[in-house]
Amino acid sequence: MPGNVALTSLSKRLLIRAQSVFELSQSTRIPGREELTRAFREFGEATGAAGITLEDALSAASSALTDVAGRIASHKTTVDISGAAGVALAAVSRGHNGAWPANHEMMELRDETFPDTQHARLEALHRINRAATSNFELSEMLDTIAHVVVNTTRSDASAIFLYDESTGLLSLQAAVGMEPGAVGNVTIRLGTGIIGRAALEGRLIAAPDAQAHESYFAHPGVGDEKYRSQVSVPMLIQGQNRLVGVLNIHSVEQRDFDQDELEFLRTVAGELAITIENARRHSNTDERLRQKIAELGTLQRVTRSLASTLSLDGVLRLIAEQAVELVHAEAAAIFRLDQTQGQGEPEAMVQSRVGTFRNHVNIEDRNAVVDDVLKTGTARRKLLSYTDGPAILFCLPLLSARDTVGALCFRLQDDNLGEDTLAMLQSFADSAAMAIENAQLYEDAMMSLKTQQTLVQEMHHRVRNNLQTVAALLSLQLRRNEHEPWAVQIREAISRIQSIAAVHDLLSDERRLAGTTVDVIARMVAEDAHSTLIPPGLQVRFDIPPTTLMVPSRQATIMSLLINELAANAISHGFENRDHGYIRIRAWEEDGMANVEVFNDGQKVPENFDPATSEGLGMRITNGLVTSDLKGTFTITSMADGTSALMRFPIANDGEAV
Repeated sequence: MPGNVALTSLSKRLLIRAQSVFELSQSTRIPGREELTRAFREFGEATGAAGITLEDALSAASSALTDVAGRIASHKTTVDISGAAGVALAAVSRGHNGAWPANHEMMELRDETFPDTQHARLEALHRINRAATSNFELSEMLDTIAHVVVNTTRSDASAIFLYDESTGLLSLQAAVGMEPGAVGNVTIRLGTGIIGRAALEGRLIAAPDAQAHESYFAHPGVGDEKYRSQVSVPMLIQGQNRLVGVLNIHSVEQRDFDQDELEFLRTVAGELAITIENARRHSNTDERLRQKIAELGTLQRVTRSLASTLSLDGVLRLIAEQAVELVHAEAAAIFRLDQTQGQGEPEAMVQSRVGTFRNHVNIEDRNAVVDDVLKTGTARRKLLSYTDGPAILFCLPLLSARDTVGALCFRLQDDNLGEDTLAMLQSFADSAAMAIENAQLYEDAMMSLKTQQTLVQEMHHRVRNNLQTVAALLSLQLRRNEHEPWAVQIREAISRIQSIAAVHDLLSDERRLAGTTVDVIARMVAEDAHSTLIPPGLQVRFDIPPTTLMVPSRQATIMSLLINELAANAISHGFENRDHGYIRIRAWEEDGMANVEVFNDGQKVPENFDPATSEGLGMRITNGLVTSDLKGTFTITSMADGTSALMRFPIANDGEAV
């Protein structure tokens, strides 16, 4: 079996063609002679273009002939096997020699200059096209192109990045002269570095001194920092202006390209864009499409589950669990920077872990990978040593629109993450980063709300204490002057202050910060009335049915004053010269309006009584609070069994001015 990856693929294709040719003819002549010759000649051309030696190509062709000979023998036909082998091997040799000898002559080409004539450029372009179309397996084709481009353009290194429209990232798919482990593991965002800028702007960027270029960025793990010159050419589908990827060539020495050379590179990039696009389409078989649909379904389900909770701990746990399921990893962990540390640089801490736990031989190796991912915002893959054997650590950043919110790391036994899987993981990582950021914002908002609630509770508590202090001072003054003419007004003022203080005491309970029901306010006013408003010798019975009508904190304070004023008015005027009285306070909602009625069975008000023109201070206070503060109406009427005071007003939101 050939050891070269490209040769293996070409050999399999040759064997299939040779077998199909044999099945077309069962005669005693060489089966399908012309078709067989064409198959072996094209095999020779493809191996020559791919840089495979003639010896290896002939060896692979002999293996295919041996297989065909075995099939002929099993059918008991008389065929000139030697003649067939001679014709086939000769065809391989002719095809190989007719193609670009990609070993010996490639070395010779490095001493030649960049193709500087129209004929030389056409010949170089022809060689690149031959290499590009020799194999429809995308990874093998890109590897072949990278080698051919290096030698055709007399460069020291080349790198081919492909653009993934679903993730918006450029991923390194083939390279010559770069770090061996970079292929398949490095992604670049549009606009980052010379490569990302060329892709974003859709124009060729030539940098004779790359490190002095304004867009230069040393991509960690790629290994391009050792080269002086760089040319990045976007591969665009002409007419559609659609980005396929970026072709890059690098030189150790500083190198200036003239306009004709740059135009040649643009032409090469355009041809490669078409070839790569065709190879991509060829790779999209039904099986891959079904796999893609399954992966997208999984990704949609995972993303939906991430949106099911706003608890930060719950989101982190879900991300780790779903990540393990997506790639069938041994374990997954989410690392985030510990921002609670005082001074110094924050450390990356594990905030969620799922899967089996294994001890590291040197945990600093893992920490170095995680720190690198968090700092650079690029994915990393490294083989780590554990006490029970090695495993692969693959980490990718969790990037939000504002910052890197963490790193998602997998422990894998096999390094089998393909291009589609990496794209799916990148999409998952984007969704995970958004979920983490939303959960963090929710947690911060809840913390801020808790702080505000505490401050509001403290405010209500202090206001209550201050009001009670004022009421106590007035009560002391009243005790010394109970028989003075102004004692009644002092007593009413004390009652008003205590009713407001009672509401603030009620609202200092965190369960009632948003407001309370009217019946609770009325009962507190009734309790204060027994101690401050009702004189000795008078018994007053309060009837306060339960209600579901709730008013926010601002209206609750006003309501306590209103109920207190109406109760005080009933006690002072309605129950005058009586030893008992009845007060009913009820509330309900009707047509979106709050209705609060205070009824007493005392003396009735005169006919056509208008509280707005009343000389009494209590009536003026009540009418002003209802009409001005509550934006409602206040009426007081005589009934057969007493007097009814009705207040109607719209219910305000807690933060709405009233």
